Amino acid sequence: MNLDFITEMFIPVVMAACLVVGFILKKWVPGDNKWIPTILVIFGAALGCVANAGVALEYIVAGAVTGLASTGLHQVFKQLLGLDTSESTEDKLIGEVEADELIETDVTNASADKEAADAAESKTDAER
Repeated sequence: MNLDFITEMFIPVVMAACLVVGFILKKWVPGDNKWIPTILVIFGAALGCVANAGVALEYIVAGAVTGLASTGLHQVFKQLLGLDTSESTEDKLIGEVEADELIETDVTNASADKEAADAAESKTDAER
């Protein structure tokens, strides 16, 4: 099956615009990233009509394909450049309250472990 006709549908201006919009959606708009490809397909379809100065099925499909391809292009660049790290370090940071609770839990567990060890040592000393 020859799919070369798909490459003829790419519109470079729409590709660039969709990459920019996708980047903005990913970085600055709160929400689930799973909607970005869908948004870019719709945005690309609209821009395909604008870029070709008319509304036709061919322009809509070309824009939609270009919008979706911009999502794939972003992923290719991300993997080739090794940018597959966390989107931000803020996602991994914990709050002060949560940190205090973790420290308190660790201290409590350490105290309980020490008491258990002391009790076991006292028992073995008593048995001797």
